[in-house]
Amino acid sequence: MLIDLAQQYDPQKITYLRDLWEKVVLQLASSHDPKKIFSFLNKVGIVDIDEKEKIVYIWVSNEFVLTQVKKFFHKSIKETIESVYNPQFGIKIIVYPPFLNGSELLLNLKKILKVSDSPQPLLSKKEVKTGLCDHFGILFDPIFRFDTFVVGSATTIAFSAARAVAEQPGTAYNPLFLYGNVWLGKTHLMQAIGNEIMQKYPDKVVVYFPATKLIDEIISATRTNKLSNLYKKFEWVDVLMIDDIQFLAEKEKTQEIFHTIFNDFQSQKKQVILSSDRPPKELLHIEPRLKSRFALWLVADIKSPDTETRIAILQTKLAAKGESMDFELLNMVAKYIKDNVRELEWALNILLTRKKILNIELGEQDVVECLKTLWYTPDSSRQQEQVVNIRWSQNFGQLVEMVSSYYSVSVVDFKSETRTKEVTVPRQILMHLAKKHFHWTFEKIGDYFGGKNHASVIYAVDNIEKKLKHDEDIQHDYKVFMEWLGG
Repeated sequence: MLIDLAQQYDPQKITYLRDLWEKVVLQLASSHDPKKIFSFLNKVGIVDIDEKEKIVYIWVSNEFVLTQVKKFFHKSIKETIESVYNPQFGIKIIVYPPFLNGSELLLNLKKILKVSDSPQPLLSKKEVKTGLCDHFGILFDPIFRFDTFVVGSATTIAFSAARAVAEQPGTAYNPLFLYGNVWLGKTHLMQAIGNEIMQKYPDKVVVYFPATKLIDEIISATRTNKLSNLYKKFEWVDVLMIDDIQFLAEKEKTQEIFHTIFNDFQSQKKQVILSSDRPPKELLHIEPRLKSRFALWLVADIKSPDTETRIAILQTKLAAKGESMDFELLNMVAKYIKDNVRELEWALNILLTRKKILNIELGEQDVVECLKTLWYTPDSSRQQEQVVNIRWSQNFGQLVEMVSSYYSVSVVDFKSETRTKEVTVPRQILMHLAKKHFHWTFEKIGDYFGGKNHASVIYAVDNIEKKLKHDEDIQHDYKVFMEWLGG
């Protein structure tokens, strides 16, 4: 395969590859709009044919064009190659930078397709929007809407601000900074904003992704010297939504680049929406200039819902499922599950599944069994009271920061894939505390610590349980942490 020597092909091979690509393009034109072919395939061509592997190599000028061609033409090009060349051959589409500045292998598609000389944009905004969604992996779940968000006293300001932003993006509360503990509704509100904007302003390009995805994008662009390409992608974006911005901590280069992106959005009055587990001023290892910009307009917190709101959430979710349940049973669920909207839904799912499988009318004992499954102890009011009275039980994040300081380990490392002993031991201790003294589910613990799987969390909890019986160092540290918790 002579891909790396493509600029040195002899005239005969260049002519052969050009002729084959022209046959492909002309056949595509019989079933596709020539203007669309020109827009997408103007910087595309065949650069090599591997007879041994039976692959025709289709090369494009950059990664963005690669995304577009794969989405809109991959199947058609493959079928056309099979038709005009050989049915046993497949295709492979990969970036070939020399095409960016032209190549002898490229065709004059305007002439071949007889496209009008009137200027045509390479990509429409709609096509760019689709391409960016594919590139960033943006997913807006249609169930996250404003009318499915139950508003309580703890979320009134955040909800009202989110509605205002969705009505007039870039005008009201820019940036909007939402913060609160996990699973209280931050993601729901952010996605509701995105869904509403896309419905009201279909031409706007809205992107939404977690901060970890932003970090990956910036690292990849920096490593491959394609930072300018990344900036160009963000130039098309009208609304930028980033979840869990606290994960930018200690990423100095990423923070610097994001600062530039953020300033560009501000100067062009384009909407920015951020979320975190804490307010800007409490973000650790984030540059002061970024924290000050995060707090430029509105900082809205999302607190744990009160009992009435929790019951309303349960009733809303029941109605969406076409189900009903006795008020006293809902009140019982809401009494114990106080700080996690996601667990409220899990409890409902468990109860409804129990009702269906056992074909019974649900009673208090069913709720008790359900709550036990979620590691609550409703049948022991004294034991539950002890849990409620544990100091800091409303803010596991504070304990994490204290343990981080105690071991001189970054909070970010706890949520990373790092497996050194210096990180693993305190991480496992925190997982054990989360399970035994905060009564978090294994799934919740795994999500908090960077998406660890169920088995990893179980192993961590069991491992510390065993070490507490004979490891004096862990016994000592664990005792210190329990004293912090008031236990």
